[in-house]
Amino acid sequence: MAKRDKLKPLVLGKLPIDALKKAGIAVGGGDVVFSIAAQKHAISRHAHEFKMCRPYLALAVNSPTHVGQGPEHKNLGFELIYEQVDGDIIVLVAVHLEPRSDGTYIVKSAYPINRNTLERRIRKKFVMLAK
Repeated sequence: MAKRDKLKPLVLGKLPIDALKKAGIAVGGGDVVFSIAAQKHAISRHAHEFKMCRPYLALAVNSPTHVGQGPEHKNLGFELIYEQVDGDIIVLVAVHLEPRSDGTYIVKSAYPINRNTLERRIRKKFVMLAK
């Protein structure tokens, strides 16, 4: 893990607008960025989880297995989830709904979730398969 003072914004990839559209989330295109401030927060609060999620962040953006929006975040953001079946890792990347003035979308949070959480979100129709 890089030292906190060596952090750079992580450009994770293009927003998967087709998958989001399928889930009823209408957004424009743009890159998804994990800002330095959000990384510092993740490292200071959840260093172990952030380290575990880090290799999967771009996969969650570029190849999400599930997408959706919790009811409490309907007008605030959406979720991109990547499930690595063989490694039993499920990573949720929460993204702010409105792009910044430069057209990029900002990661609000990223953390691992367990299978029960994913299945509950699917049952409640908060998330759906991306493909």
